[in-house]
Amino acid sequence: MDGERENPTKTVTAICALLPDDPETAVSVVTVACAAAAITAGLDDEVTVDGLRAALVSMRGNGLGDIGRKGVH
Repeated sequence: MDGERENPTKTVTAICALLPDDPETAVSVVTVACAAAAITAGLDDEVTVDGLRAALVSMRGNGLGDIGRKGVH
């Protein structure tokens, strides 16, 4: 990926647009995807959970928690 970096909000919004409309199904899909990525990267469970927790805190703090409520799905 060369060139200018994408805006993280745009990236997350684009990913959310690809997810199933049902929020529970969408969470299941991304949970499995995150787990697969962590296993592929060789991360242990504690590191993975800590990283996910940090991402949740950061994203909510930056207003990304509102994306689903604003009609992305």
